[in-house]
Amino acid sequence: MRPDTVTERAPIIDLLYPSDSKRIELGRRRTKISEQTDTLISDMMLETLAKLICNSNAYKMQQILTELCDDIETINYRLDIIDDLITMPELADMLQKIVRTLIDNDKGNIYKITSPTSFTTLDSAVTAFEAYIECIELMHAFNERKGSSAKSQGVKKMLDFFERCYNDKHYKSLCADISELREKIKGRIKSIVVAINLDESLKPVSAGIVEISDKEYTPKPTVLDRIIYRGAKFNDKNVMGSLKQRYIYEGNDKNSKDKDVNPSEKALFEELDFITKKYVELIDDALDDYKAIGFKDVYSIEYQLDYYMGIIALIKNARAKGLAMCRPKILPMSERRAVIKGLFDPVYFSEAAIYNIHHKDKREVITNDITFDENGGFYILTGANNGGKTTFVRAVGLCQLMAQAGLYVPAAECELSLCDMIYTHFPKEEQKGIDASRFTSEIKQFKEISDVITNHSLLLMNESIQSTTPRECVDIAVSLVNIFAVLGVRGVFATHLVDIAPKALKLNADDTLNTRIESITVSVDESTGKRLYKIAKGLPGDHSYADTIFEKFGLDFEALKARAKKMNG
Repeated sequence: MRPDTVTERAPIIDLLYPSDSKRIELGRRRTKISEQTDTLISDMMLETLAKLICNSNAYKMQQILTELCDDIETINYRLDIIDDLITMPELADMLQKIVRTLIDNDKGNIYKITSPTSFTTLDSAVTAFEAYIECIELMHAFNERKGSSAKSQGVKKMLDFFERCYNDKHYKSLCADISELREKIKGRIKSIVVAINLDESLKPVSAGIVEISDKEYTPKPTVLDRIIYRGAKFNDKNVMGSLKQRYIYEGNDKNSKDKDVNPSEKALFEELDFITKKYVELIDDALDDYKAIGFKDVYSIEYQLDYYMGIIALIKNARAKGLAMCRPKILPMSERRAVIKGLFDPVYFSEAAIYNIHHKDKREVITNDITFDENGGFYILTGANNGGKTTFVRAVGLCQLMAQAGLYVPAAECELSLCDMIYTHFPKEEQKGIDASRFTSEIKQFKEISDVITNHSLLLMNESIQSTTPRECVDIAVSLVNIFAVLGVRGVFATHLVDIAPKALKLNADDTLNTRIESITVSVDESTGKRLYKIAKGLPGDHSYADTIFEKFGLDFEALKARAKKMNG
């Protein structure tokens, strides 16, 4: 079977897609563009973002992000669910706990239930079913109180699912069976009188049940009782010594110690077959009812809930640190524009938070604005090294990805058009420097991009075209910018080659361009060289601020000159 024809079975509760047709359509899209997203995953650090959303289900999170959903209905369907969960925190907390409890209970308890062979296994089975019933009852009670407050179609579908479970005839039957079982366990058998026949040496030779009672049996012990039952302490609630035997684990286990076992219980359960047969039948009936309700479908929303709870946690964390995350307004692809204010990189934000815990010097997360429209669609970003160029470019890409994934975005305000694809080119540190073969490889990569990129695509370049001489790098880079501007591509090109910006701006005189080129720079305090990490329109300055780099790494130029003077007499 071809990969693009493989689709997941649609779950009864689907919090990601408004319909089966949308699920199938976008699943095929994800498969179709999968080869193109490999570089995107690496350059945008999507593995890290996916783990930030939900570490335990990171692969699924990454799948959703790289789907690059291009359907406005689906995106708004997801955003509506986030809105509901934010405005109804009680529901969010309850769902997280209940679904986790339901699934853990199903995997760890109900899945293992077979016909009971002892009172212990019987009690465990009843307890497992009672946990399931309690969860359904809690969801029903919430729906009665606040279910009408839900606005999103996804949350309504989920509440409806739990209501269907609650009203299902099999659920009612299950409740009745478990209630009857619990009553039988609690009230019907409190004590059993067992007669033991002894031989001439007072050794037990046979035993049988004499009486079954719903009352506790509490006679006073005789001297013979104390001898037979090894001096067990008698009280109002203890008839005899524990029906247990002791044994010791063998082996080299240092934690080996005496363990208690109760081999008598299973035998007693079997001996009481005329009573316990009804218990076994009720458990079997309960299992049949449970399976008929269709609980297994809750598994399909486990990772979907993780997706939403993860982004809500990220939103809360960012807001607690004074950063805004908002619901993006999704514009049609044909508008080819975006207005983003207060933008930040969520990956850097998480890294800074961890760094700040362990270091005295704090890393501040600075927000920026960017607009893609008829006045500027392709930006040349220059400025001092370590000024935040890479972080800004990644922030632009992640904002677009998160918006198309139906998530709140790391910005105070955001409206943007959909992209058909995001293309990236981020050479790694070890790939920089003059290298003829690498230069050839870079040109081939851009040839491949230019063959498929459209005027609805976003292109993000970071220190691209560096593997030949500086002059050739500038000329080739400007030519590439010209090609993408003619195609009408939106994008950001971060580079330390300051000569690219003024030359690229001259291309705006060409009326064949379908995207206007603009120059932006990272701000630096002129007096101190301190990086301000703010992006502003304008051409790059002449100062490279190399001295501040030296200072950062402990290279004191004046001290070195004094040392050289001393060495040379």
